[in-house]
Amino acid sequence: MSKTLWNPLIASVLIAGSLGGYYLLSDYQRVETRQAELSAAPFKELSVLEISDKRISALQDKLYDDKQNATLWFQLGNAYMHNGEYDNAALVFNYSIRLTANPTAIQYSAKASALYYASGQHLTADVQRLLDQTLTLDPNNQTALMMLAANEFMNVRYQQAIDLWVQLLDSDQEGLDRVSIINSINQAKQFIK
Repeated sequence: MSKTLWNPLIASVLIAGSLGGYYLLSDYQRVETRQAELSAAPFKELSVLEISDKRISALQDKLYDDKQNATLWFQLGNAYMHNGEYDNAALVFNYSIRLTANPTAIQYSAKASALYYASGQHLTADVQRLLDQTLTLDPNNQTALMMLAANEFMNVRYQQAIDLWVQLLDSDQEGLDRVSIINSINQAKQFIK
């Protein structure tokens, strides 16, 4: 073939290849977008409780394979708390504590919270014992101090509640809802007057 025929042929192949590549690439992106939509679709129609139930099932499946995993037990306890299944949460938090060589303040306060809500928000002797263990390990544990402050407030011991909230504010913890705590302090002060 002559050179004059090769140039248009090569140009035609390059143009056709570019157009074909562009078409295939844009089609691939559509397919990928559609697959992402389809994989998200099962969760679109689920309620928060149904999603939480799926999380509980997944954690239970993992625990079936690794029953000695304290972290998985703790995560399962949090999932039960999220579902409002406080008795189940207390039970599995207990497993997490028993499987941990040196249980943490977070584990004790989580179990205390579960028992507190399971008992209708009453500070029982078991809850108090767990809170004492929590505060021995971490004197500024947010969960323990908030629970104790709320209990003091509900039992009309406003100054004690204020003292606990101030202790929490003075601890300079990250993630603390300072505005809410200050509002609670101001509300308690109004009742003292």
